[in-house]
Amino acid sequence: MFLALIFGDPALADTATLPAPPCVAGDAASPNPPFANPPHFRIWHRRDLANWNPPACFGWPPGDFTIVTVLSGAFAFDGTGDDLLARFGAASSWTRIKYGSASDERWQTFITDQAAVTDASGKTRRPDFTPGELKAGSDLYFTRSDDRSTRPVIYRMHIYEATPDRVVVRIGNVSPVMSFIVTAFDAGDIRAVYILEKIAQGRWGYYALTVLEEGVMVIGNHDEDYRVRNVSIFRHLAGIPTDQEPPVVR
Repeated sequence: MFLALIFGDPALADTATLPAPPCVAGDAASPNPPFANPPHFRIWHRRDLANWNPPACFGWPPGDFTIVTVLSGAFAFDGTGDDLLARFGAASSWTRIKYGSASDERWQTFITDQAAVTDASGKTRRPDFTPGELKAGSDLYFTRSDDRSTRPVIYRMHIYEATPDRVVVRIGNVSPVMSFIVTAFDAGDIRAVYILEKIAQGRWGYYALTVLEEGVMVIGNHDEDYRVRNVSIFRHLAGIPTDQEPPVVR
């Protein structure tokens, strides 16, 4: 039961339908509907992505991608878009986010350290971002260490849209991701967009799409790693404890 709740059924990761984010016309009955309930996770590999490019509303150039992941869901929340932006801006609160390990059948720490930094060099830590900084058009930087990389990684967070009822945040790595002495991902190889939208009173939709560029060094099958990390971030932003039984993810 522990594993089924965390990972869902891998057979459900249907690759026939390409990602259809909320900012483009999509089929709500597709295997990856925006703002799904219960949450849906999907992963596509390069062989599945020959006819797909990020939609123009993401502001990303076309690319030849190795992996694309999507987690769509919904959660209860009575606050505003500014309140949700504050969860992105509270960089230090991401430290100690947990995920469910399939191999160990227990909770493991995903993000071991995270902090706001003053610029892309990542040399100077600073307090968490203030509400005044979390405005549309802002570029902010943070450093993150996790249980897979062997040195901190610097990320840029761009506030793409910020209204009371809709938040769009783009995050990408501006320094390499190292695994011991091997570069697992070059700078710019990882890009993610998070779309949070009020869909009813006290109810918000969530859509997170991540792309990994061709040429990254991906060894083995890491589909479960991507799945559980996506679930952990969803739970954190939704205000759900990350070290308790998660909702079913299809």
